[in-house]
Amino acid sequence: MKHKKLIPLAFGLAMTATQVHSAAYGVSLEWKTDDALTVFEGMNAQRNAFSELIEQGVIHDLFVRHSTIDDKQFPIINFVMEADSADQVLKRLEPLPFFKEDIVKVSEIRDIGTKWLDKEVVQNTYALELTWLEPQQNLLVDQILGKDLQKVVNWNAQGIVTSAYLSIQEFDSNMKQPTYSIAVQARDESHAQDIAKELEAVKTESASYNIMYLGYKLNI
Repeated sequence: MKHKKLIPLAFGLAMTATQVHSAAYGVSLEWKTDDALTVFEGMNAQRNAFSELIEQGVIHDLFVRHSTIDDKQFPIINFVMEADSADQVLKRLEPLPFFKEDIVKVSEIRDIGTKWLDKEVVQNTYALELTWLEPQQNLLVDQILGKDLQKVVNWNAQGIVTSAYLSIQEFDSNMKQPTYSIAVQARDESHAQDIAKELEAVKTESASYNIMYLGYKLNI
C-alpha cells in the first residue's frame, strides 16, 4: 500500500519540474594562471565580491576543492547559482576580480533543474547526474522515478544525499522526460559509483550516469 502512494508523489514532483523554468545552474571553475602570488594577493577581494552574491541569495550550494598553482595549494570552488539562463550566470560573474583580471574561468555550466531536497553537511561530495538512454513510456518513467525519488528521500534522511535537483531531458523526437541529479557523500569516486548503481534507472539500464567531484560542501 505504501509503495502505491509513492508513485503518484514522485510523479507529482517530476511533473512540477516540467512546468517551471529550470532556475539552477551548476558552475565549475578552473585557474587561467600559474602565478601563485597573483592568486594569493587577489583572494580576499574575490572572496568579498563572491560573498555579495551569497548575500543576494542567488548561490544555492557551494563546494570547495583543493587545487595546486606553482606547487602551492589554493581552494577553488564549484557552486550552484539561481539564474534565468547560462548567460545571466556569466554576466553575474564577469564583475568579480578574478574574472576581470583573467585569473579564473568557467570550465562548465550545466542546467541542473529545480532544487527539491537539501541537507547541510561538511563532507566529501560528488555530483551524480542521470541521463535517459532513450525515450521511455510515461508509465515506466513514473515507476522508475517513484522508486528512485523515494530512495533519494531516504538517503537524504541518512545524510548520503545532500541535495537533489529535478530537470527535463529533451530528445531529438521532441519528447521530454523528467530526470534528476543528486549530490552524494562518498569516500571516493568508486563509492559514488556504487551509490549510483543502486538507483532503479541505472539497475534497469534505462539511464547512464556521470560523476563529478565537487569537493566539500559549505554551509552558506
